[in-house]
Amino acid sequence: MLRKFRKSRASDVRSGLCIDDARIAIAVVQQVDGDKPALSACAFRASGHDSDWRQRAETRIKGGDLRHSPVSAVMAAGTYNMLLVETPNVPAEEITSAVRWRIKDLIEYPIDDTVIEMLDMPEQANPGHKPMNYAVVTQKATVQEQVDTVVNSSLSMDVIDIPELCIRNIAVSLPNYNSGLAFLHFTENQGFLTITRDGLLYLVRRIEIGRSSLDSTTADAEAIREAVSKIALELQRSLDYYESHYDCPPIRQLLLGPGAGLNNLPEALNAELGLAVGTLDLAELFDIQTPISVEEQGNCLLAIGAALRSNQAAA
Repeated sequence: MLRKFRKSRASDVRSGLCIDDARIAIAVVQQVDGDKPALSACAFRASGHDSDWRQRAETRIKGGDLRHSPVSAVMAAGTYNMLLVETPNVPAEEITSAVRWRIKDLIEYPIDDTVIEMLDMPEQANPGHKPMNYAVVTQKATVQEQVDTVVNSSLSMDVIDIPELCIRNIAVSLPNYNSGLAFLHFTENQGFLTITRDGLLYLVRRIEIGRSSLDSTTADAEAIREAVSKIALELQRSLDYYESHYDCPPIRQLLLGPGAGLNNLPEALNAELGLAVGTLDLAELFDIQTPISVEEQGNCLLAIGAALRSNQAAA
């Protein structure tokens, strides 16, 4: 979880690994001077006893050498808490310790068993608002389990990320979006929203609606309408919070991650919110080595965002 476990080698290649339930997603990104980065990615399901998933991934990612590139692993959504907390008025080196005791009644496991990382947020415009930070909280045993899974697979992991920051990595890489962007990506059971401007992360929010709720082959029309309305409400609340807390122009653009689950979702959200709504085209960002279906792009997006973390930032 944003922690360095092993110093990475200088390289222009980084891999991202996302293991969530039985789905494994791998992405390899190679930075190319003066050109789009090259991308290879795949996602597949594996059983709990599948010990050769790394070899299967390497076979499917032609030219990707997972064993020799540094790896950013992604924590599953249900394995950590993300809490917006008031920043303690203490020296910088004491903030994490002060937050630890402030949140001890907000988590379900012993505070001594936790790992906490703080995410810096831009300064709020209203001087009456107290400074806030996101605290990412998980159990030490959860982090160790993630480390063991990757290291036992002979991969060279040097950092663990969270889905929100993987999505941030993609949002800040998009061209012409420095004026402010809301980015919403759906996994099977959840949605992750980020608001970024000028390369900075302003807001993250998790929406408890996923692709399965937007799939017209499994959900009826009324259920889909209710899901879209709930998504629009959460988006509007997030935009209202952003506009009330930061001295920035309103957000006018919403970008959806690929494979959102409902073909007319952009039009539906445009009608509800009045935003310019589009869907991410990975070809804007990458030279894609082997064609990746829209569904697989959606399944791989967190791994791709993890692979976009710079090696300098991880070292």
